[in-house]
Amino acid sequence: MLVSEIRSNLKKYDTKGLEDIIIELYKRVPKKVKENYNIDDLIINGKVKETVKKENVSLEDLVKEIEYFLSCVDDGYYSTPNKVINKEERSSWRFKVKRYYKELNKVFSTSSEGMICTDLLIEIFKRLSVGSNYLQFVNWETFRAVGVKQEVYYDNIVKRVLQSNIDNGLEKIVDLLEVPKDPYGSGDYMMFKVLIENTISMREKTMEVVLSKIGDLKEKYGKANDSHSKFDIKENINNFVLSLTEMYLTLGKFDKGIKYFKDNYIEERDIEIMEFILLNLIYNLELRDVWIKEYESNIGKIDYRKSLKEMYKELKNE
Repeated sequence: MLVSEIRSNLKKYDTKGLEDIIIELYKRVPKKVKENYNIDDLIINGKVKETVKKENVSLEDLVKEIEYFLSCVDDGYYSTPNKVINKEERSSWRFKVKRYYKELNKVFSTSSEGMICTDLLIEIFKRLSVGSNYLQFVNWETFRAVGVKQEVYYDNIVKRVLQSNIDNGLEKIVDLLEVPKDPYGSGDYMMFKVLIENTISMREKTMEVVLSKIGDLKEKYGKANDSHSKFDIKENINNFVLSLTEMYLTLGKFDKGIKYFKDNYIEERDIEIMEFILLNLIYNLELRDVWIKEYESNIGKIDYRKSLKEMYKELKNE
């Protein structure tokens, strides 16, 4: 409704009716919106304090502070003794990041300022991810230190990027899946599940981007010289292959998904291990008939482990 229409409709209510409407509206306003627009101040004082100018300045200052913080992290000033960042400040890095995370998320992702904030959240996320595997800060468990799981942080970024509808947003969130995974977290594949669950409405496009990413990673894998790099790239390839296979399966493209998995998943030790991983994925998606068909297609070719044999009997008897 227009403001004039709201005024006209409100005239038919008495004081009690207006109170009920205001209370109901207040209940429905998200906490962040209340804080950003000083709703409480409006109710208490009948007006909102003029803070727009101050908020713009504070955001500008915050951006500068974060950019300086990131540069200091990259220079190693938060991980080793130096004269730039003192010991006390190095030890309290997590409180800075907690504040940055909270303040940046207050800004709506769809605004021009929100896009800047999203980019900063991404840059902080990258440092925390690296810091969970390599010395970036004075302690290793970076995500636990700031009180947010890696996949939860990633989920927040994904939602902000997709909401802002920026160019190459999908490519950006897929690229982020290459960051080092938190060894103290819930497991590498949890982040890939976040991507799958947030892109249901754009499934085909997501699959195209993931397929392209797998091709790029395979090229890197072929050129990698040291074993450590090859291992990290292989893990990312396999997780992307798993996620793409899951998307095929959820679309009902069972044969195509299974074939793609077998052609692209890298497992050089034992074919049974690869089959175990595939069957585990199918089982978790509750595709009973697909699971049984895949299992039976390899009887006589693969010596399945005991747990799979027992699972087969259980599913056949259901």
